[in-house]
Amino acid sequence: MVVSFDLGENFILRLADYIEDNYIRKGKDISNLAVVFGGKRPALFLKKELAYRLKKGFVPPRFFSIDEFVEYILVKDGQLRWISDMDACFKIYSLVSSICPQILSQREAFAQFLPWAREVLAFIEQLDLEDIKDESLISIEGKAEIGYDVPEDINELLKRIVSIRQFLHKDLLDSHYYYRGLAYLMAAREIDPENFGEFEQILFCGFFYLHTTEKEIFKKF
Repeated sequence: MVVSFDLGENFILRLADYIEDNYIRKGKDISNLAVVFGGKRPALFLKKELAYRLKKGFVPPRFFSIDEFVEYILVKDGQLRWISDMDACFKIYSLVSSICPQILSQREAFAQFLPWAREVLAFIEQLDLEDIKDESLISIEGKAEIGYDVPEDINELLKRIVSIRQFLHKDLLDSHYYYRGLAYLMAAREIDPENFGEFEQILFCGFFYLHTTEKEIFKKF
């Protein structure tokens, strides 16, 4: 079920109305409810509103930011460790060194390649967040063979982007390491709603723009 509000409405009040009508007035335990927001701050305002309405001590719903919920999904499936941006950049540097070493010309040292590595990581992360399939990237590689109107080094990098992404994923997943985009991608692909029996209901609230992976997660519930 999707409930939408006008932008001028106070969605915290409307959300509190929903919880009051469907849980509090029916004597249901709101601690069995999970509420997922885009960030952390809305939970503070909802707690305050629920406290005002209940006028007594209570155990609140379980609150998550979307990043926290993605982490919660993956922890259920096993180990989860976050890789630092610097370590991820070094892995990309190592992959480029073996897959397309010509790109390292005049930037052989990691420190020299680091700005490029950060751009490659950001690009791959966006591909992951939007769940762009490798098949779609092959057309980019094909056009790079012809040559975009960009520096030749970038064309060379685009020719190898699928391989770099595949090897990066395999390397990290084999050791249970994630960066944000990969975490979202794997959560969207592997989430099983049957594993969330600890919650009577999960509410996703206050989202305006959704990545493809977020849409896939929401659809499962």
